[in-house]
Amino acid sequence: MLHQTKGIVLNRIQYGETSLIVHVYTEKFGRQAYMVKGSRSKKSKSKSNLFRPFFLLEMEVYHKEGKNIQSLKEVRLTETLNNLLFDIEKSTMVLFLTEVLSKVLREEEANQELFVFLYNCIRYLDLCEDSIQNFHLYFLTKLTRFLGFYPQLNWSDKYSVFDMDNGRFVEEVNSHAHCLGKQESETLYSLFNTSIDDLNEIKINSKELDLVLRGVLNFYALQSQGFSSLKSLAVIRELFE
Repeated sequence: MLHQTKGIVLNRIQYGETSLIVHVYTEKFGRQAYMVKGSRSKKSKSKSNLFRPFFLLEMEVYHKEGKNIQSLKEVRLTETLNNLLFDIEKSTMVLFLTEVLSKVLREEEANQELFVFLYNCIRYLDLCEDSIQNFHLYFLTKLTRFLGFYPQLNWSDKYSVFDMDNGRFVEEVNSHAHCLGKQESETLYSLFNTSIDDLNEIKINSKELDLVLRGVLNFYALQSQGFSSLKSLAVIRELFE
């Protein structure tokens, strides 16, 4: 059956000599894989350019429940996101975040709120003219709400270290190997509470940025089954050193 849906490109892999398999988070069906035949041939080269990470698509698709790879009839861009392609900081950010999403978005069902969150974050990242140094931390903290492990935001002077095993803030005397330091825990609490418009009000130096990022990724690894090491982690850490 033919359907219209918006989609967000996560990644693509080559299939055969001229085709692609594209993983897309769709508004109507959640995460799906689509076969794009002949997209890498000389005649259809422009078509393959539509399937870049975080590109926003309007799609006409054939959908069959339980099928591993769906079919795509028509596709076009809903918006042109040039900055995500040509700005080195933004393109590196996209590489990192799409790798995370490829590991944690597994459900093949619609989640309208998650789709809107992703769509709006991508548009913000493309259009933002301010520093994006903290954007990936904002994105990862807010994403936990949709993944089912949003933490208890009970930070205080007494409960000042973040317990990654249990997703809450605890007393320093109860801290263990999977707890963040006090400064990083306070910064993390601020990130969970901030809006995207106030993101750059949170001042983080490069050392703390790295520590908080490591902590957030450890939290993901402890809470999300199968969340493994990221190939793009070294690149984004180097970017903001």
